[in-house]
Amino acid sequence: MRVTNSLVTRSLTNRLLDSQRLLAEAQERVASGKRVRKMSDDPTAGSAIMQASGSLRAISQYQRNVGNVVARLDGEDTALGQLTDMMTRAKELAAATVGATVGAPGRRAAALEVRGLLAQAIQVGNVRVGDEYLFGGTTNDGRPPFTASTTLPDGTRVFVQTDTPPAVPPAPPGDPIPRPPTGERQIEIAAGSTMLGAHDGQTVFLDTGVLAALEDLALAMENDSPDEMRTAMGALDRGFDDVQALLGDVGARQNQVDSVLAGLAALEDNLVEEKSSLSEVEMEAAITEMLQRQTAYQAAMMASSKVLGLSLTDYIR
Repeated sequence: MRVTNSLVTRSLTNRLLDSQRLLAEAQERVASGKRVRKMSDDPTAGSAIMQASGSLRAISQYQRNVGNVVARLDGEDTALGQLTDMMTRAKELAAATVGATVGAPGRRAAALEVRGLLAQAIQVGNVRVGDEYLFGGTTNDGRPPFTASTTLPDGTRVFVQTDTPPAVPPAPPGDPIPRPPTGERQIEIAAGSTMLGAHDGQTVFLDTGVLAALEDLALAMENDSPDEMRTAMGALDRGFDDVQALLGDVGARQNQVDSVLAGLAALEDNLVEEKSSLSEVEMEAAITEMLQRQTAYQAAMMASSKVLGLSLTDYIR
């Protein structure tokens, strides 16, 4: 078979272009530091990189969710601490005025302070985390879960009576009070794993009997009834114990959050390392490859120049 000059020229040109393309790819790897820039570079590695990237996005969302849990846990921890202080003060007032040496005027004065504590407890119940009420439950609809006039589980109506107007005004007539602050919101902190951010208002303020005990104590003091005061003091003791149990639960979840964050951070580090090993080049090897391909390209150019030059000379002759 006769090999014509045009076939030789075409073959040399194709080889030169291939060498040029390989050199350009090597230069791009050195410049970008990436071994895989598109799926066609390495389909297997490209698929693994996409999976790692998806997992990293999920971890980022979980970390934001855990941050939300932390904010709610910290808020509840503070609120329960404040309730503890309020109940402690109410118990001190009750112990100081339940005896026979204190008359009706002294008890009425103490009742005013107890009602002030009740008003503070309601304000704590309406604390916000971000744009939501911390103890609003799953029915967070923008309204405060507690008002200056709140109905207790047994139907008792709480009216805050202080010299200072309440921070939260009573709801309009006909408005249901309270809007049940129920439903504990579970927040996803890992694949298939959720955590409670904060107890709802029903659990913290109504089931513990804190508001009822403070209201009953204030009424007993106003009625100058030591027996009723002792009953209210017993309810306060039980409410105090319940609040301490909730504090213990919050502390346990705070410890769990620390473990979750550490686990997410470790998983993130592993995925980043895996993605890096799949997509990034070893720079020393990449530079060596680039230099080799540069040498090969220069050699191909010289060889093509000589062959094509001879062909042109033969043609002229």
